[in-house]
This record gives sequence, C-alpha cells and structure tokens, in this order.
Amino acid sequence: MKRYIASVGALTATLLLSACFEMSSVVTVNKNGTGTIDETVLVGAQLKAMMASMPADAGGQGGPNMKDLVPDKAKAEERAMKLGEGVTVKSHEPVTMPDGREGVKVTYAVADINKLKYQPFDSKGGEGAESKPITFALSGDTLKVSMPPDKPKDKSVPEKPKIPAEQMHAQLAMMKPMFAGMRMAVQIKGGSGIASSDASNLSSDTVTIMDIQFDKIMEKPEVFGKFMETADDKSLTPAQVAEQFKGVDGIKVEGKEKITIKLK
Repeated sequence: MKRYIASVGALTATLLLSACFEMSSVVTVNKNGTGTIDETVLVGAQLKAMMASMPADAGGQGGPNMKDLVPDKAKAEERAMKLGEGVTVKSHEPVTMPDGREGVKVTYAVADINKLKYQPFDSKGGEGAESKPITFALSGDTLKVSMPPDKPKDKSVPEKPKIPAEQMHAQLAMMKPMFAGMRMAVQIKGGSGIASSDASNLSSDTVTIMDIQFDKIMEKPEVFGKFMETADDKSLTPAQVAEQFKGVDGIKVEGKEKITIKLK
C-alpha cells in the first residue's frame, strides 16, 4: 500500500500538475475465477498540453512516466503481458467528460484471477525499483488478496528535508489550482457482490485499497503536509500509514498486507 502513496507523491512533486488529473483502477473478481480490470485516466487540457511537450524520460523519479499515463492501444497490449498469463485487452475507449477532461478507459480481461500479478498504475517501489505485485488467490467463494510491503528503507539514502509548516501554509493558495480535481483510486469489486470482508474500507460490493482526493486534503494544510512527508518516508509500514490517516476525509488506505473477501 505504501508504494502507491509513494507513486502519488513522486508524481505530484515531479510534475507539478497544473490541471485536472484522475486515475482509477477497479479489479472485478467473479466466483468462477475470471475477472476484469478497468483502468481510467482523465486529464485536463493544460496537463494534456504539458504532456505533449515533456521529454520521454520525465517520469524517471519513481512515478509513472507522463508519456505513458494515457496509454494508446499498443501500450495497453504491452501492459497486459506484464499483468500475468491470460490477461488481454478487452477494450480501449476514448473518454470525454462534460467538464472537458479527456482520456481513455482500458478494460483488461482476466482469464484466471489466481495468475494475475497486478501493479496499479505501473507503480514503483523505493528509488524507482519494481515493487512486488498484488496477488489474488480464489478458493470457492473466498478471495485472498496479498499486498506485499515495500522493501526496507535504504539507510544510506539521505533523508529529504521536510518543508517547514509555515512555508507549506504559504504555498497552499498557489498550489490548490495545480491539484484541483486530482484523484487516484484502487478498488476491488465482487462480480456478484461481496458478502463480507476484513478489509478496512468496505462499502457494498467494493473494497477500497486506496483513494486519494486532493481537493479535500488540500483544505487542511497539516494533512497535506503529512501526506507529502509520508510519500517520502520509506520506513513506514502500511499499517502505520493507514493509522495516520484514519478518519481523514479525502484519504482512504488499506493498512493490512493481506485481506480476505467473501464473494456472493
């Protein structure tokens, strides 16, 4: 879980987004072992123009590469091969929202959920290394989801200096337009619903692994400052991250490394 927050932090700090940006990932699991992955990426006009002018290696600091954020069909096919045996691109559709945001929705078909090795948003581990994927084990109506922790912190890497609280407060007014509409979410759904789960964030047929809504957390400078510090702190465990933001409007994270979902 921690690595996805690190990806969000790296993306925001590196790119200084100046327009709406949203990424959502929904893994749907059926009782027969099949499934789908719906990945939607939406960007505003300003960010789209920025993406077109950025160098190809602009995302080389641990976050997704901007040139890869809105994948074409070829990129989607390439990603499918990395997600595990039997994963194929079911559809690749352009999306245009009423507010002017544009992007794509890619749906991947999963032939066997037990063979899926899922990396949301091509997330990276510490210092840009490939992180371990989320894996699924389905037996009958019981789905077990494993989210391996990040590798231990490399103590030889110097700590990044923390932004003073006064400076953070002063910058918020300027930064708010940059993060307006930015959201990143990862969810798991039951194809026929979910009967029960020990996950921290269960609502109806959906378990939320991560949901970061910047419009909400930017309203509280102390929360935003803590979020950015957490994105850089490789020593925190998923449980510690979840505890830090427990009950905070705009941030949902799963602190457990393993969760169980009973499918209907």
